[in-house]
This record gives sequence, structure tokens and C-alpha cells, in this order.
Amino acid sequence: MRHLLLLGTFVLVSACSEKTAPPAAVATKAPVAAPAPTVLSAEGIDALRFGMTLEQAEKALGSKAALPEPFDPACSMVRFAAFDKLRFMVESGVVTRADAGPGVQNALGVSVGDTLAQVRASHPGAELTPHKYDTNGHYLTIPSTDGRAAIILEESGGKVTKLRAGLQPAVAYVETCG
Repeated sequence: MRHLLLLGTFVLVSACSEKTAPPAAVATKAPVAAPAPTVLSAEGIDALRFGMTLEQAEKALGSKAALPEPFDPACSMVRFAAFDKLRFMVESGVVTRADAGPGVQNALGVSVGDTLAQVRASHPGAELTPHKYDTNGHYLTIPSTDGRAAIILEESGGKVTKLRAGLQPAVAYVETCG
């Protein structure tokens, strides 16, 4: 009986010591950070920077651009699989601008559907100019700090309808390529 009591005590002590192992012996996993959201800015998006050649952009993103048929080397709009809501302007082999569809996050924090009043309140320095084709519309231009690039919002009837970003002068073109 005495042996059973000693054996029981040994098992109990062994079990308790396993549960209270020193912290260094306990394996812990480092927390995994959520991926940063992809945000369109006047300078680019993700690894793509406006001013890169199309080849450099493809290499930076790790995928080929979907080219239109026919592809005009002087000016064409291309797409990348990673950015299904964006079209990129390529002029003479250089990515100069992106036109965004609804739902694309941007550095201004503005969304298609936001009101002109909201944009003016959050970006009072935005340049407001008349729209070329819409008598009820405007362009709101927010330049980069160096003035080489900008984000341009189109507004009609008091609401943001379109957004584009890129290098000057391409970002200011009212029309896109072909």
C-alpha cells in the first residue's frame, strides 16, 4: 500500500510539474499581422509606382498585364489581375495613371457616392474646376506634395462619380486612351 501511495504521489507531482513548465519551455506563436490594405495614391498602388515602365510594373506585381486588342503602344488602358477595379493608362510604355471603379480604397479616404460637401470639408485645399461635359459637375484636384502627380475626383449633382490618380499631365486628361 505504501508503494502505491508513493507511486500516486510521484504521478501527481509529475503531472503538476508538466503544467507549470517555465515560460521559456512553452512554445508560443508570434501574432500574424493582417495584410495592409491596398490603397491608391497619387504615386501608385501597392508595388506599382506611376512612372514605371509596363515591364517594371509587371515585374513588381509578379504578373503580366491584360492588354487590349489592339494594343496601341502610344496609349492604351491595361488591367492587372490583382486590381480588378482599376484600369491603368500606359503611354509609350510607361504607366502614367489609374482609373478607379467604386470600392477602391484611396489615400484621400473618399468614395464614389460621397458628397461634394464631405470632400470639401475633408480636403479644403482641393482645386474645384468646372466639368468639361457636365454642366452640373466639377473636377476636384488634390495634387501630391511635389505637384508631379494628383488624385482627381469627378463630381456630378453634388456626388463623387469617378476617381483617378497618376502623373501630370495624364491624370488631368478628361478622356482615356482608345
